[in-house]
Amino acid sequence: MKIYKLLLLTTLFLLSLISSKAIAQSPLPIHIGIKGGANYSELPVSDGFSSKYASGYFGGAMARFDVGRFYIQNEILYSEKSSKIENTSLMGARNVKWKSIEVPLVIGYKVVNFDALNVRVFGGGVYSYVIDENITSLNQLKNSFGKFNKSNIGYQVGAGVEMWKFTLDFTYQGGLNNISKDFNSKVSSFNVSVGYFIL
Repeated sequence: MKIYKLLLLTTLFLLSLISSKAIAQSPLPIHIGIKGGANYSELPVSDGFSSKYASGYFGGAMARFDVGRFYIQNEILYSEKSSKIENTSLMGARNVKWKSIEVPLVIGYKVVNFDALNVRVFGGGVYSYVIDENITSLNQLKNSFGKFNKSNIGYQVGAGVEMWKFTLDFTYQGGLNNISKDFNSKVSSFNVSVGYFIL
């Protein structure tokens, strides 16, 4: 928990420092805002189990640098994801959950670009660090997730609409590395979010 707090405070400090310098020294537009939404995630597991998508949520801050129709957007988000795990030996299905800090960085292009409205496409990478999980509390999965990898790298692609200072984004996020060192297991999720640019 101390590592999580330190990471969060350091990232927020760096974002505010970069933002203030960019506003003071650069003619390029910069925008700071907040966003939140829902995710729908799946965690593939070992043989003998089946996994299905389950819902979660996320929220945090975002910063965008505009360069004509192109832009770079960085975010820091608190995310809670879950996946439904089923097995014939279990009494029905059970949701496993994990909480993480996610830092996406994407490059986007405004396909439609008006003062009060734009339609965007974007893609990039995302780094996530798991701060809490209950996957290993499921006895049948303890062996498989005995070496749970808390640090993960992924990618994301999506599209969004922006009206004035409000945003609506649809994103697909996939893993590039396995979250367990024992078998092939990459998290995937579909996200929908709303945001508001304060600056």
